[in-house]
Amino acid sequence: MSASTQGQLLAASLVTLGHETNLARAPLWDIRARPVQLELIAPAILYGRKFVQVAGQPLTVTDQRLFAELTTLYVRAQCPEHRRIPFTLGWAARVIGHDTLGGETRRLVRASLSRLRSVTVESALREPDGHETVLGWGLVDRYLTTSRGGGTGSVTLSEEIAHLLRAGSVTYLHAPTWDAIAREDTVAGRLWTFLEAEDLRGVRRYSLFAGPPGGLDEERNMPAIADLLRLDWSKRRNVAGRVTLACEVICRHDPRYSLELVKSRGTGMWRLEAARSLRVGAPNSAGIPAAVLRAWRHAHRGRRPSARQLAALSEILSRRPASWVAAQIEEGGSDPFRHLLVADSELSRSRLAQASAEEAAWGAEKQSLEAGMEAVGAIMKRIAMQSGAAQEIATCPPGPEGR
Repeated sequence: MSASTQGQLLAASLVTLGHETNLARAPLWDIRARPVQLELIAPAILYGRKFVQVAGQPLTVTDQRLFAELTTLYVRAQCPEHRRIPFTLGWAARVIGHDTLGGETRRLVRASLSRLRSVTVESALREPDGHETVLGWGLVDRYLTTSRGGGTGSVTLSEEIAHLLRAGSVTYLHAPTWDAIAREDTVAGRLWTFLEAEDLRGVRRYSLFAGPPGGLDEERNMPAIADLLRLDWSKRRNVAGRVTLACEVICRHDPRYSLELVKSRGTGMWRLEAARSLRVGAPNSAGIPAAVLRAWRHAHRGRRPSARQLAALSEILSRRPASWVAAQIEEGGSDPFRHLLVADSELSRSRLAQASAEEAAWGAEKQSLEAGMEAVGAIMKRIAMQSGAAQEIATCPPGPEGR
């Protein structure tokens, strides 16, 4: 196998999973177990090839999580040639979301292994000369479970999956983040595993649908998001709203992501614009409080503020409390940033008008006070003059008549 791949996974934390990259990108995993007519599922495009499940039971996101754990065990064991992975049933029960092992959880583990074993996928490639090459393959060759020893089991991976893992086709996933996202929204959990397998150093754009209503599917190297998530897209606006909610959940639990679903020019078409920062907290370079950033991402469907918007937020926060700024963003409707700017401007005008009114009132009061002081001064002056005159009369010597 790839020495670097094995070394990275062995050196990583025990909460890091090694998911086979092609399967993270493939439209195999459904949100829940439900009867699906496989012949009605339109082929998706993966790396320019038609990719479709042609036999077996529909797989679920629970199956995806269990299979990711199994491939992780295989890579950590240095990819043995026998491709067999031993495990305990109690461990498998915890992986699929059950704290205790009993008859029902044993049945659920076997049901998941059965679905993984049943799947047949066809990848078709049309050659330049016109002929088509079709490869049929699966995920698991066999599985075994026993109640002996408290419950144990093993899975033998298919030769195709083992070959991909040995070649380094591994996407590293942080298990607690996956669990937190999937616990709140299973659609978001599935979308997150796909995005983790993608190179998002720049903004990538993904079509929500494979083609316009009633039109032909467009050629693409990756499946459309609605096909990837196995969503019924007969009502396109409902799908757009559902994916928007999933993006909000991802951005709330994994702040590295910037996700936005925007309307495309074509009728009934949307695109997902996705970017992922190299480290958590990078967008907060301007010192924006976490509460304001959370409100911003929620209002803008996961999109982070631009450099100019960060500068404007910093300037507003220099004179407004963070709670007020966050509240204005949350109340902003379709244009939260404009609402914040208008609210800030109106508050400034209001406070300026209030200050002007208070200054005018104080001026009038001061003028009245000064007028009153002048009147008091005049009265005091008259009293002083009268008092001086009376004192002068009292101190004059008596006249001749008085002697």
